[in-house]
Amino acid sequence: MLLRFIVENIASFKGGVEFNTFPSSKSHSHENHKITCGHATALRMSAIYGANGAGKSNLLEALNSLQLLVRVENVNKISFYGDLPFKFDTQCADKPSGLAIEFYNNSNVFYYHIEFTSEEIIFEELLLSKKSKDIELFTRKGTDISINADYVGKGITEQFQDALRRLVRPDMLLLSFLGKYYSAESPLVADAYLWIVNKLQLVLPDSRHFFVPHLLDTDFAFSELVNATLPELNTGIIKLKVNKKLLAEEDIKDRKLAKFVKEVKERPGEPLSISNKNTGDVANLIFEEGKVYMKTLTAIHKNMDGSEIEMSLYDESDGIRRLIEYMPLLYFIIQQDKVYVVDEIERSIHPILIKDIMRKLSESKTAKGQLIFTTHESGLLDQNIFRPDEIWLAQKDAEQATQLYPLSDFNIHKTANIENGYLNGRYGGIPFLSNLKDLHW
Repeated sequence: MLLRFIVENIASFKGGVEFNTFPSSKSHSHENHKITCGHATALRMSAIYGANGAGKSNLLEALNSLQLLVRVENVNKISFYGDLPFKFDTQCADKPSGLAIEFYNNSNVFYYHIEFTSEEIIFEELLLSKKSKDIELFTRKGTDISINADYVGKGITEQFQDALRRLVRPDMLLLSFLGKYYSAESPLVADAYLWIVNKLQLVLPDSRHFFVPHLLDTDFAFSELVNATLPELNTGIIKLKVNKKLLAEEDIKDRKLAKFVKEVKERPGEPLSISNKNTGDVANLIFEEGKVYMKTLTAIHKNMDGSEIEMSLYDESDGIRRLIEYMPLLYFIIQQDKVYVVDEIERSIHPILIKDIMRKLSESKTAKGQLIFTTHESGLLDQNIFRPDEIWLAQKDAEQATQLYPLSDFNIHKTANIENGYLNGRYGGIPFLSNLKDLHW
């Protein structure tokens, strides 16, 4: 579970700005949304609102940058979203940027913090967060590295730490180096590394879930969820069908396809996603039982006489395709303790549909995962779906710096219509327009 995330001197964030999922003592609804995380408690849903340009997407891009940094282990290998320093204060140009994240994984609460420039890591630390006093797992200042061997691992000797000081370059992350190459010697560090790399799932506007055909074909529970949900949402689709085609050698005439086939043969059982440039349709290639198969999806509709009609997903609307791509996200939030962070969750989807989906997740008593998303859809501002402390607002201050605050900072009565209050500007986080009459509109 994600507990909190702090951004400093990146894009529209100037000082250290915090987003968190801690429940407020003022909010008492939807007790099923609270999840115990060791000594802490987290909320499993969060919606972030704000005007265009307020910094909502910057928050998610910062989280994406942190994950990319940890994955590639080198600050020089990634392109940051926009320029790193906050631009509206010249003093920020000479200061490092900072990212910090606190999360719960395998019965431990971790706190990871880095300060960096586009060229080097200035400071890095990993802590075990405790109720009374945190435990330092490692600290790194420039090239000076200190590791708590009593907790990290008995194999972390002084000689090993001396070697690390020579091996870990100024532009490399110690978390990635230990988590990737020395996981056996440092299992706690590996737990933190793997959570950031694998359990944190970001869905940005250009992201797509590329393995729906294979998942639908191999996971019966997922297939049941999809084919029960889509008709209920009045999409016109009664079910999705997987077309599984055996690729014979004579079928593989295209050079690019031959390359893909060779690749899947080297990784039996692991699907590879390919897409049609003209239609955007996605297919999955997989090598199973000594044969190569191509899996694609077809949407099944009903004709007026009750007979079934097959349609390519290319012929479906953007909203329908987006809904289908969301199905794995909804499934895994219920089934697994992963964190899904989605930018513009309502994009291309009708307000009634997205509200119904959020209501189902809100009412679930068995969901194991966490959903955090940005949105402009005011119809989701409903206390029957969200607690006030699950709704966050982004707004820029007089210095053009993004500030974040939860709706629970206000005195919200449990019967209040928070959608009306938000649209009327009572809580901030909305655009303030000039008088359009002055523009002769």
